[in-house]
Amino acid sequence: MFKRAFDKFLEKPNIKPKLYPYIYSINFQGLKTKSKKTLSIEPIKCSQCGAVLTDTATIKEDKKIGVYFKCVYCGTINLVSKEQIIETIPDDSDFIIKDIEPKEEKIEKITGVSVKESELYISVIDISGSMSGGKIEAVKKSLIQTLKDYKINAAMTKFILIAFESSVYYYLRHDQNSINFSGEILFSKDGMKKSLKDTINQDTQVGSIGEFAEGWISVIKNLRSMDMTALGPALYYAISTFEILGFPSGRITLLTDGLANQGIGNLSGTSIGAEKFYEEIADLCNKLNILVDVVGVSSSGDNNEMGLQTLGKLTDATGGKLFLITSEEMEAVFGELRQTNYVGKDVKIKIITPKDIEIKEITGAFSSKSVKEPELKLGAVTESRELYLELDPKKKFKKEVRQIPVQLQIEYEDEDGRKRLRVIEDKVPITDNVNDYKAKYDQKLNVMMNIQSAGSQYYGGGVNDSKNKLNQLKKSIESEMHALKGGNIDFDEEDFSESIAYLNDELEEIEMEEEKVTNAPKASFFAAKGQSRARMSQELKKQKLKKKKQK
Repeated sequence: MFKRAFDKFLEKPNIKPKLYPYIYSINFQGLKTKSKKTLSIEPIKCSQCGAVLTDTATIKEDKKIGVYFKCVYCGTINLVSKEQIIETIPDDSDFIIKDIEPKEEKIEKITGVSVKESELYISVIDISGSMSGGKIEAVKKSLIQTLKDYKINAAMTKFILIAFESSVYYYLRHDQNSINFSGEILFSKDGMKKSLKDTINQDTQVGSIGEFAEGWISVIKNLRSMDMTALGPALYYAISTFEILGFPSGRITLLTDGLANQGIGNLSGTSIGAEKFYEEIADLCNKLNILVDVVGVSSSGDNNEMGLQTLGKLTDATGGKLFLITSEEMEAVFGELRQTNYVGKDVKIKIITPKDIEIKEITGAFSSKSVKEPELKLGAVTESRELYLELDPKKKFKKEVRQIPVQLQIEYEDEDGRKRLRVIEDKVPITDNVNDYKAKYDQKLNVMMNIQSAGSQYYGGGVNDSKNKLNQLKKSIESEMHALKGGNIDFDEEDFSESIAYLNDELEEIEMEEEKVTNAPKASFFAAKGQSRARMSQELKKQKLKKKKQK
């Protein structure tokens, strides 16, 4: 789950930091595997850096200051009570911060059926004029199939439908007409929230899909395409629903084929602060534990922009997915969304290192950028999600120091609703043997981190930068292979060859995409493909290469 590309830190500065950087991978598939120990206690943390104390043997007692431990990361002296002290904790431990709370039994007012509190799923569908014909029919067909799937596999899930064009049509119940919002109110967040609250407070009962799937299917079949695109207001109404009705978590699927051009969040260039609006919305979704998927629909030769570079921030903040597809691909994408399982929700990670070791870069967390912050919020994560981080020692290691600690903390809500803190502590030895360092280095992790970084460049339209980055790394690896062979220096040739195969595959993909982008909305195309690349994990890359070989 927390894997190093390098076996040991080098005692002296790394002479080839681009070829042999200090890289870790964080693979969230590990959340499905048991830790070495599960504890239902509050962890002992450093008051300064937040590192969890794992070695209780370091706790001392002094007559003047009492019982304490000195943090191995920041050197802070922390006082502890004797009641807190337990046996030493393994290097991979799980703390249950909050156990499952029994869900309240409620009586379904519409049918009288007793149901437990459940998640809410909201579909936000563009029915503007450009969605007419095949697009809207494909959406309806895919959404109907999604409801049928929920009826069988998640019957207690609640459902609300929101359709939008120049107005917003809010379907709280399948057996009632939509609540329509339009005009000046769509330019005010406070106004929209108040109007929604005033309306649905009269009838807050939301039916479960298991009970009312057929009724909802009839509503969906009757959707018709109309006018402009009030995407921002429709999205805000969806998110406000979670706040007003008090759902603890849920999911929104936003589907559009055009640029938001009506009401708040107008991306057509006439609205001030549109970017900020979507950033605030993304933060709100994260806070409310809402997962947002964004699906852009296009057709060959249709260069109608959709603002996916901006809307992609919603998927970044919440852990959802970003797509740009054709009508023909609709069912496959909705199927993928239905089958996506999340191993953790409301995920927060924290990386703790000693003072003189900095985080140089983290990739895979956000589609549009790499970051350096040691604490990150990721929303929900799938088991195929993988992050990479590079460490940068700022000083030469002292001779008396022979081991460097690095700690990963993952706070998350598991599939059963427990709040957990996974703590993994790695203790890295130090070596002065450069050839041994190279021989044991896993070059594939370096390549994967560069692919993710190239994806972030691609997301913003930096196609050439993305290609150059990968081509330069490929040349460097090939040159290094030649040098190592010529010097009879031991190294893992198979590892290097696999790494080059990863790069070749990615460069081929970019070449094919360059042909496709001519018939697509460029910025949205780059955003969707960029996110896919920026979130590429080693496991997904292996699967792609395996499929290609089988063809």
